[in-house]
Amino acid sequence: MEYRPIPDDHRDAFGRLLRYAFRPQAGPPDEEDEEDRPEHPDIYHPRALYDVDSGAPDDDLDADDMVVVCAYYDFSLRVRGEFHRVGGVSAVASPPEIRRQGHVGRLLRELHEELREEGVALAALWPFKYSFYRRYGYATATEYAHAEIAPDELSAVVADPAGRFRRVDPDDWADLAAVYEAWGPDSLAMDRTEGYWRHRVLTGWQEDPYVYLWEDDDGEPRAYAVYRVQDGDDDGRTLQVWEFAHADDEGRRQLYRFLRDHDSQVETVTFAGPTETYLLETLEDPRAAELEFRPGPMVRVVDLEAAVADLSFPADAEGSVVLAVDDDHLPWNDGRFELSVAGGGGTCEPTDAEADVELDVGALSQLVAGFLSVDRLETYGDLTVVSETGAETLAAMFPPEEPAPFLREGF
Repeated sequence: MEYRPIPDDHRDAFGRLLRYAFRPQAGPPDEEDEEDRPEHPDIYHPRALYDVDSGAPDDDLDADDMVVVCAYYDFSLRVRGEFHRVGGVSAVASPPEIRRQGHVGRLLRELHEELREEGVALAALWPFKYSFYRRYGYATATEYAHAEIAPDELSAVVADPAGRFRRVDPDDWADLAAVYEAWGPDSLAMDRTEGYWRHRVLTGWQEDPYVYLWEDDDGEPRAYAVYRVQDGDDDGRTLQVWEFAHADDEGRRQLYRFLRDHDSQVETVTFAGPTETYLLETLEDPRAAELEFRPGPMVRVVDLEAAVADLSFPADAEGSVVLAVDDDHLPWNDGRFELSVAGGGGTCEPTDAEADVELDVGALSQLVAGFLSVDRLETYGDLTVVSETGAETLAAMFPPEEPAPFLREGF
């Protein structure tokens, strides 16, 4: 087996494999099937394990030799106050006839090695099954709320008509980006590129979303909504909001007005966002909205030593702690490491010293991302304190982020 970039002339076969993995109702892939290949931003890198001899030249690769595939986005996320490169793992797929033979594990190991060589110390993904990716060191780093409400119930939170709404397309991405930058300062927020706006936010896998921008009376972009309308069964149509961005409260309430005024067309509006409850608190009847909390994307430390060297630490965090890290998947993260922090920077080096704290790489990843605290991880049994002083030092190095990390991107 050889891990290789997928050449352009194999992209159609790659797309057919993904279609069957993620849309099995379309049937097994057929070489004669033709469909438009979705465009991807230039930060998208497809990879595959090929069933070929080691060292075989790329010119000898055949698309039929792809055993398992994936891709990664080389994007930047805000981690502890600053943007850092993160590998957004996507499109992990294999045909059913060769599953459960260890191919995905090998593919991910090769991918993680590539990320490390490229200087990318963290990875993230949306799992099809959380337990599956926990085996490879990933852990949940975001929770989100899914809200469902009848549009007319939004009347209590709408603003009076002002400014104007206009429909926009990918060429207007810069106007949306100005709103996004004011709206999305969350930990794990993405530093979006033009290509990502055009080919991921404003383009759908099967159909493109609708996008409306609200401008105030001075013509300044202040809010936008990315959504689609889905036909229902007996419950009528649903307006599914993919992104609900606003630079301020006025913009938020104007978006609610826009959605409310679909009450003659849809039965339900759905949102997904941070686990906030201000909408429920301001409705005339808080029970009108159904709110469900769900786990979000997972993260993983790919290279512990590099991650610590890159991160910023609280100015008042000083000292050292020895961690015993359990990482069955990536041997360079497995062992005992001394973390030292001073002046807002940190170092991490292997050591033979006795451990102050024991944890697996998933718990470590949640600490790094700012999702869970040392105390909560100890309570859940994912972290064992050997030295109370060491645990206190670790907690000062990695306090949980406020507000909680929120990775809103689908990739």
